[in-house]
Amino acid sequence: MVGNEHAPRIGMGSNEDSACPLCHGNHFEALGEKNGFAIVSCCGCGLRFVQGMPSGSELGALYKKYYANEKNKRNSTRKVRRWWRKLLPLKLLAWKGLFLDLGCNTGFAVEAARRLGFKATGYDLSEQAIELARSTYGNCDFNYGTARDAVLKGVRYDAVLCAEMIEHLTELEPLANALSFLVKPGGILYLTTPDAGRYRTPRELLAWKEVCPPEHLIYFGREQISRFLRSAGFSVLFFLPVLHKSSIRVIARRMPEATSPGVED
Repeated sequence: MVGNEHAPRIGMGSNEDSACPLCHGNHFEALGEKNGFAIVSCCGCGLRFVQGMPSGSELGALYKKYYANEKNKRNSTRKVRRWWRKLLPLKLLAWKGLFLDLGCNTGFAVEAARRLGFKATGYDLSEQAIELARSTYGNCDFNYGTARDAVLKGVRYDAVLCAEMIEHLTELEPLANALSFLVKPGGILYLTTPDAGRYRTPRELLAWKEVCPPEHLIYFGREQISRFLRSAGFSVLFFLPVLHKSSIRVIARRMPEATSPGVED
């Protein structure tokens, strides 16, 4: 983990060195400090996030330690079955075709999608996770890389899963651009992230277990995730009910009239 070398910038007002990842505003309310990182709330859109994001090299070192992939092999049958149930809405809305999981880890959701009739692909930043996925689920396609790497392949998908990934990012626009391309016009996106706006979330946000920088860096409520999806060219179809924890599970459709942003080399 990254230590206290990240001095928190506490206060309300504008900050010329950083901007809100969602609305690009620069007026923030300080919420406090955790793990050496300042947590702020954007006065424009209400997004809560880490001010003074860690560098790419710091995050790379973190995620080399983060993935407990051998542990994820345990109870794999149960986990695939659980994802099979979770992905049923995609089966009903997209019927069949090409499926992509961004941040697939060891491939449970990808295998579940294959069993639902999709031609299933997964991407992940952990080489170990991808190796385990390939050895376990040989009928699926697994790739080491990011959403940008997936875009550069030039393939567009009928259904895309983005589960518990967006809260780890330092910026949102690259993901919005990637999703806008990766999901075919009329295609379906299933996105999940912890819900910072739910009644089960502690009133004092920093007491919430999901506020754990530098692992989680951006904290969404339904209003903020809806705004993100609109910026990427999606229309929210519905939020799935989640009874047992503070979680957003949203199904959105790629708007046919939306244009796909280009991706620079």
